[in-house]
Amino acid sequence: MAKRLEHYEKKRDFRVTSEPSPQAGPARRAGALLFMVHKHDATRLHYDLRLEIEGALASWAIPKGPSYDPAQKRLAVETEDHPLAYADFEGRIPDGEYGGGDSLIWDRGTWQTAPPGQEQQQRAKGHLKLVLEGEKLKGLWHLVRTRRAGEKQQWLLFKAKDQWADPAHDVVASRPESVVSGRRITRGPVTAKRLRAPHPEPIQLLLPVWPPMRPSPADPQRLGRGPWALEVKYDGYRGLAALSGGRIALQSRDGHDLSRRFPELARALSEITVGEAVIDGVIAAFDERGLASYEALGRPRAQAAYLAFDLLWLEGEDLRRRPLDERRELLESLLSNVEQSVRPAERIDGGPKRAVEEARSRGITGVVAKRVGSSYQAGESRDWRRLMVSPTQDVVIAGIEPASAKGAQVGALLVAVREGDGLVYAGRVEAGLTGARRRELWRLLEKDRTPDPPAARLPRSRDAHWIEPKHVAHVALAGWTEDGRLREATFQGLRTDKSPLECRRERPRAALGAGRGASGRRRSPSGRL
Repeated sequence: MAKRLEHYEKKRDFRVTSEPSPQAGPARRAGALLFMVHKHDATRLHYDLRLEIEGALASWAIPKGPSYDPAQKRLAVETEDHPLAYADFEGRIPDGEYGGGDSLIWDRGTWQTAPPGQEQQQRAKGHLKLVLEGEKLKGLWHLVRTRRAGEKQQWLLFKAKDQWADPAHDVVASRPESVVSGRRITRGPVTAKRLRAPHPEPIQLLLPVWPPMRPSPADPQRLGRGPWALEVKYDGYRGLAALSGGRIALQSRDGHDLSRRFPELARALSEITVGEAVIDGVIAAFDERGLASYEALGRPRAQAAYLAFDLLWLEGEDLRRRPLDERRELLESLLSNVEQSVRPAERIDGGPKRAVEEARSRGITGVVAKRVGSSYQAGESRDWRRLMVSPTQDVVIAGIEPASAKGAQVGALLVAVREGDGLVYAGRVEAGLTGARRRELWRLLEKDRTPDPPAARLPRSRDAHWIEPKHVAHVALAGWTEDGRLREATFQGLRTDKSPLECRRERPRAALGAGRGASGRRRSPSGRL
């Protein structure tokens, strides 16, 4: 067995590729013999037929893929045998490695020869009669050797004339998906020539895709027509990453540079093997329960992660008009083989109601529902809906009350939300303020004291210190009172990525159909409105 897999092992560096080594995985599997087909986007897109024979996977590369038309004889080039564990491999072979590119499990099942038990003899004679029982390939097939000379022996694969034969059935075109993940889109290797080619400054890639798309609030019971893809909503900083020729621009949605605050994330993103790309995502940090929170993100030396949820630009192509699922599949391909601190946002299976229930059981604050097949649109859209599990609100800090007899500490925050062109008092926040946080907020906010109340309807208080309305806090709450005040509000952290102009009261909107909502004004990546 070691000798049969010698060529396989010599061609791969298992310190780099996630493909299984000859020593990994199962030995002989019990039951019927295994077969499978990889959809492999290497130098060219092709299909790799693999048959279990004598404890390994005998393999053939089929450039055009199999055909149900018996008249179509497809070239099949014999390649090196693979270990049985390779039957479970789906992912991206790293760029620069042998066979680099995406490899999907296009089909799999069991097989036998006709008559049964003739695998070794038929292979040696150069005519395998295959009875396939896969999810896509079924019935009797012929695999015939046509040229024996040289290392790469050429064979022909064609369908026998049986009840499964159908010249009109183009199985490659009609069934492009992986039978494991459902992925349909593949991405070939990134060449050295592409990486060396001239690329624009990263900030220039952000300009044509600005402003970012934003979800509108919604009630899970009134989402409107679907289907919907459901993603975890992370409490963190929205950030668009533009990668160009090994350089990076990491910008908040208000056009502020995030790379200086999160240099390790910027470095990890810049090491993605790609000529040009623009990724949309959120920077988050996780608490001891494994939940993203603004409080964890605000801690010194927080271990932040970049959770990517969309891909807007790739190798010179604007992807925003392509369907959501295609952009997601290309994103997953792009983020293969990168550091764990950069990864796709988690998706939740099931419908919106089930997703909200799961999120609530896990302590997740919200879910984002995205309409399957939708494009990426500038500004707020009803194709993305924000479903709040635990209500939260971004508020403007309008004043502080000192902690009694404790010196320079904040006892409570007096907060406001935007209504019309002004700020209106929304309530008092005391829960969630720890001793250290109270002192930090005092040092930050006291520098911005102002003599006049910055919001309407603020309570009269001899002890209140009014604060210039430029600081945004994120709070959890039990709901709103009838007179528009926060109920049981708990401080979660500060939001340096959000403008006070955006702090309007969060209320779910009825589903009025697909399309874009008002985008509002957004600072561009260059810092200009």
